[in-house]
Amino acid sequence: MVDRARKYFGCTDAERAVFEGAIKLAMVYHQFLGVPLSRSTAPSLEKAIEEAVRLQPWVESARVHIDRGRVGKGKDRYGYRSLEGRMLSLKVVTRYGSARAECAMEFVRQLDYPLMFVRKVERGKVKKVYSRKPISDAGKSVHRGKARDHR
Repeated sequence: MVDRARKYFGCTDAERAVFEGAIKLAMVYHQFLGVPLSRSTAPSLEKAIEEAVRLQPWVESARVHIDRGRVGKGKDRYGYRSLEGRMLSLKVVTRYGSARAECAMEFVRQLDYPLMFVRKVERGKVKKVYSRKPISDAGKSVHRGKARDHR
């Protein structure tokens, strides 16, 4: 995949991989919270979220889990709940150039907060484990008027 936007990013491949993972997490959080669901619809919602994330560039994998125990608690009189951050766990792996980032979101009880964080970053030769085409123009971008090699 050719990255026509590369020249706008003044960062390394690793930083870009983290950025791409982080915006995928934020998309899920801000687009899907509030969606009505029940225990029986949770699996199809997980799949829909995963597929929406995988459509975006630089995504190697996406895994979503909705805590069924939390879904079953506090149903309203119509038999469903709305998706909340405390119900959602998400892992996204992005690959950009020579780097791979694993970003995640989980509800952290000690913080009482659905935390988004970087779990791992790999730099250098990254083994290809997915079916998308590798970046064909990896390497050069424009930063402050000068060509910059990100390899």
